[in-house]
Amino acid sequence: MTRRGTLAYYLAAWVIGCFIVSLLAWAWGAWNESSANVSMFLILYFVALAYGAADVLLFAFLLRRLMRLWWTHNIWIWMLAGAGLATALLWLLLWSGDALTRMSPLSGRGPVAYLLLAFWTAPNALRLAGIWQAPIAGAATGVVLCLVDRAFNRPVESSDAQQSPA
Repeated sequence: MTRRGTLAYYLAAWVIGCFIVSLLAWAWGAWNESSANVSMFLILYFVALAYGAADVLLFAFLLRRLMRLWWTHNIWIWMLAGAGLATALLWLLLWSGDALTRMSPLSGRGPVAYLLLAFWTAPNALRLAGIWQAPIAGAATGVVLCLVDRAFNRPVESSDAQQSPA
């Protein structure tokens, strides 16, 4: 599981992705309310780690699959794809969450409602904080994920290059 950097990749996606979203939301709130409290940032980051985990892991999985199809580790492509994918995924989750919560059997309590809560709490929070944050956070997270993926998935050297000269 760690030879190809899967654990490091998804852990970086979770920790860095939620940090960037929290930082953007905190900075935007501090700019509008003119109160930059560090403890509020830490609380926001903790909540983002809890409620954004499912979404950011889905984002990281889709981004890695997309970049595997394109066979690239170009940072600019990962950044642009991350921005586009984060925006598209946010709109898709908001649309599907709104559609599913209007259905009466899914809006009650039960395992399906808790599954929906895992995926649609973070997009709804971004809806209130500002949807403009999604492409910025997706681009920044895409850069970090590109670097992590590049570090663990280097091309295999030929057997002649691996032999020692002695």
